[in-house]
Amino acid sequence: MATPTATSSCGAHDHVDDEDSVEMDMAFDPTLASCCKREEHEYKKAMKLKAVLTAHDPTSSAVRMRQQLFQPPSTTSLVPPTVDGIVRLIPPASESVDSDSDSDSDDLDEDEMDMEILLAARRKQLEQQLEQSARDAADGYGVVVDTKLERLVHELQDEPDVPRVVLVVDSSAAMPPEFRSVMCSKMATVAKKFRGTKFHAVVAAERADDDTLCQLRLPSKSCLAAFRRGERVDSIALDQTVLVTQVEALWETRYLPWLSKCNVVACERVHSPPAKQSQSSRSRKPADEMESDIRGFDCGMEGCRLRFSYEHEHVGTSQQTKDEIAAWRQASKSCNR
Repeated sequence: MATPTATSSCGAHDHVDDEDSVEMDMAFDPTLASCCKREEHEYKKAMKLKAVLTAHDPTSSAVRMRQQLFQPPSTTSLVPPTVDGIVRLIPPASESVDSDSDSDSDDLDEDEMDMEILLAARRKQLEQQLEQSARDAADGYGVVVDTKLERLVHELQDEPDVPRVVLVVDSSAAMPPEFRSVMCSKMATVAKKFRGTKFHAVVAAERADDDTLCQLRLPSKSCLAAFRRGERVDSIALDQTVLVTQVEALWETRYLPWLSKCNVVACERVHSPPAKQSQSSRSRKPADEMESDIRGFDCGMEGCRLRFSYEHEHVGTSQQTKDEIAAWRQASKSCNR
């Protein structure tokens, strides 16, 4: 029976002869203490890696910088002689800390410059939007303009290419006094969204306005009318029994879809030359002839045979595209010949 021989506690290799150094290592870092040569080598490697990671850690570098500022190092060193190799790694770490702090400061400066550039561009964009809004308001876009019926007729004749939405309120009708203010407030909100359409608010209270209403082909005084190319597309009567709290719901569910079908809401302004004098001075039609005019949905397409008839949409290629395709086919045939 073989007698057991004295082996090391780990059973794989011999321990370090210098037991004092091992004890000092264990005293320095108990969690990474070495008991043999291989573990001592791994321990040194781990400590080097720890020093490198600590040197590149912003938090640790900030702590060391505060310690250097507020706690000057003492003249007597308490570090054991066996960790001199580890202590010698500290100066490169401080240099890396300085380089990291410099790079961080450079990054912060670049970020601040980029932020200033973005803020300056945003301020310039807002200033341009404010200037454009002021110009639009001066021209009657983006706001609700209180207009008289006679003035409205002249504007329809002078600027027929501008689509318009007109709120006509009869002051003598039994309507809540705050109804007009709420309607105008909601119209102002819609006008800011559709800056290519002019919105007007008209109060009809005199008997002389009846002829003007007939000229504009408005069936009743209290209504919302849509005008395009200087002529009335359609009008919708205002319900006088509607509560003021229901006006916003009516705009979302009824009025806005109806204006979209009338093709009178536009987001961009139409810059067109003023109408000719012959158009502005055209003869007015009698009331009986206007009543006999064709009424219906305006599709907004020039040359459409179904214009002012039933509601429809134009889909597919336009006539210009068809002509271009025909010309291309003709050119292809001539080349093949």
